[in-house]
Amino acid sequence: MYPNARDPAFGVFVEAQVQALAAEGWDVEVEFINGRGNRAAYLSGIGRVRRRARAGRFDVVHAHYGLTGFVAAFQPLPLVVTFHGDDLLGTPSASGGITFKSRIARGVSRIAARRAAGLICVSDELRRALVRPHDRARAHVIPGGIDTARFTPGDRMAARRRLRLPLDRKLVLFPSTPGERRKRRDLADAAIRDLNGVQLLGVSGVPYDAMPDYYRAADCLLLTSDWEGSPTVVKEALCCDVPVVAVDAGDAWQWVRLAPGAQPVERDVAAIAAGLRIVLAGPGRVDGARVRTEVDWRRTARAVIAVYRDVIAARRPR
Repeated sequence: MYPNARDPAFGVFVEAQVQALAAEGWDVEVEFINGRGNRAAYLSGIGRVRRRARAGRFDVVHAHYGLTGFVAAFQPLPLVVTFHGDDLLGTPSASGGITFKSRIARGVSRIAARRAAGLICVSDELRRALVRPHDRARAHVIPGGIDTARFTPGDRMAARRRLRLPLDRKLVLFPSTPGERRKRRDLADAAIRDLNGVQLLGVSGVPYDAMPDYYRAADCLLLTSDWEGSPTVVKEALCCDVPVVAVDAGDAWQWVRLAPGAQPVERDVAAIAAGLRIVLAGPGRVDGARVRTEVDWRRTARAVIAVYRDVIAARRPR
């Protein structure tokens, strides 16, 4: 996942980490394997990554997502893999299991974990999903960082005016990709249905620079996903002091509990609606200072760099 011309919001959290690493003085070059529309790109990516790694300019290869980690596992440099979600958990199917495609992806992710010198999981749930006890023991839990200079509190009505959103309604922000079933838009719609004067604001494909205003314009953010890794939207909203109502998905509750007034709720329509009522009747803002401290992208970049230093040092002859 990486932003591109067709989808500028695709994988912005990976791009944000690249920028944070660069700000810490590391030279980073990106090899984007765009397998979204053509899975064959992963096969050709094996040779591309191998050739670049052999060029002699690099100290470490860092792959995001297990499938890309598998692609990057056949080159000579120390490999760090960050796992983000369905690469270890699988993608839920309509029948209640996980899809056949994601079973394959999960299998190659396990191979990537075995071959990698360093492992990063964006939540502890993902660390626990690693099959081998040795991999679980050596994996680092490092959430995706947030640009806390960009995602800051701001005036709600001013943001609504800039975005031309209604000024007289309660707006519940629901960022998701259309048709992505795991986000459970059905639960969100059902919970909102009986709340008078409340509008669900679905947001998809919004340019990264515009997202802070969408958070500031909202009365709260709603997360109803079946699963997540470390949902960026929860951290971004709380960094903007926007209340969050979230089911237990990935590490969402970890961040919600750092901001008194935000609501962790069960994955149930009545519970979600009750959480929304509490938040929408409240002061309208939470104190996201602790979240901003924990997820600041400079802090998370330094944690990633510590992993780099460890795997580079382990490779050097003693």
